[in-house]
Amino acid sequence: MVTVNFSETSSSDFDLIPAGKYHAKVTGGEMKESGPNANNPGAQYINWEFTVQEGPQEGRKVWTNTSLLPHALFSLKNLLSAVGFETSASLDFEIDAIVTSDCIITVGHRDFNGEARAEIKRFGAYDAGKYQASQQAQLLP
Repeated sequence: MVTVNFSETSSSDFDLIPAGKYHAKVTGGEMKESGPNANNPGAQYINWEFTVQEGPQEGRKVWTNTSLLPHALFSLKNLLSAVGFETSASLDFEIDAIVTSDCIITVGHRDFNGEARAEIKRFGAYDAGKYQASQQAQLLP
């Protein structure tokens, strides 16, 4: 038998993170392989986890995949560039070297099987001063 006390546990309804730009930290990354029903079965990709670092959504997580197929490397290139890697030529890197990096993620929404899902649309370099100024400008009437 399991006994638990939920009296001090809040509920979490996993509301959709609002679309917008967020200062985020790369908090995880894992190499994976597409399943048999994917568009490209067996293709490798990296599943990335980002955690929002400030503002009303602080602590929220957003995930994205970057494919390692040649025609889809643009997304990985954009992420690596945003966290400071030189991406003009061939590059060897460890996923762990990216984890803890700061960047700006632009989050949008897309429909997935009739349900709205958060999706990272763009990556940008994080500059604390510029980010704070842009956030303040958004608050002005």
